[in-house]
This record gives sequence, C-alpha cells and structure tokens, in this order.
Amino acid sequence: MQASIYKWTEDLSVHIQSIDQQHQRLFELLDNFHKDITNKSSKLIMLGVIKALKDYTIKHFSEEEKLMKLHKYPDFENHKKEHQLFIDKVHEYEERYNSGKLLLTIEVINFIKNWIINHIKETDQKYSSLLIKNGVK
Repeated sequence: MQASIYKWTEDLSVHIQSIDQQHQRLFELLDNFHKDITNKSSKLIMLGVIKALKDYTIKHFSEEEKLMKLHKYPDFENHKKEHQLFIDKVHEYEERYNSGKLLLTIEVINFIKNWIINHIKETDQKYSSLLIKNGVK
C-alpha cells in the first residue's frame, strides 16, 4: 500500500470542525486520484475518481457558501466566483480527459492541490473568524 502523498495539515485549519473535516476529505480524494494515476488505472476508474473529486468539491463549496450567506460574509460573491472558476476548470479537465484530449498527469493533480491549498490558506481563512464569532463549529 502506498503512503499518502497529499495530506491535510493543521496549518490548513479554519478552526471550524465541519469545514476542516470536509477539507480533509478533499485531500483523501486527491490522494486517491494520485494513486490511480501512479498505478495507471483504467480510464473508467480515472473518470470515477475525477467525478468523485468534482462532486465532493461541489458539495463542500455549496455547504461553505450556505454558511457564508447565512452569516452575511461580506466577500461572499468573490468567494463564490473562485469556487465556480475551480469547478469549471475541473469540469474542463474531466471533459478533455474523457474525449482523449488530456493526459492525466501529476501536473494536473498538482494544479488541483495547489489551488485547494492556496484557496484554504488565503480565501477560506478570511471567513473563519466571522463564522466562529457567530457560533459555527
């Protein structure tokens, strides 16, 4: 069994347990994606892994956006736009891979990983104190 390459670390914590758990799950899915690329898994398996990552990301973004909207986070619209741009990019990767126009490589995974890390550290950290102040755990 391969060791995990992509791991959530404490420096990524937004100090809201429900969101931290979702971020941890994103890293698990990303790690599975890496393992399947490394193991040269079939196209069918790879499409399943991409779909799982995309679907979970959409679910996570939706839950995060509900909390931001509920608690009147002032930068909500910009945050939501970032989410949509990422979903669009992953959807584009999925379509290009499915049509044979993209090889899934470590570079693709690194783009996704770097986006997630930067988004958590930069953008998600900005809503953290407001949500905590309003009792979100």
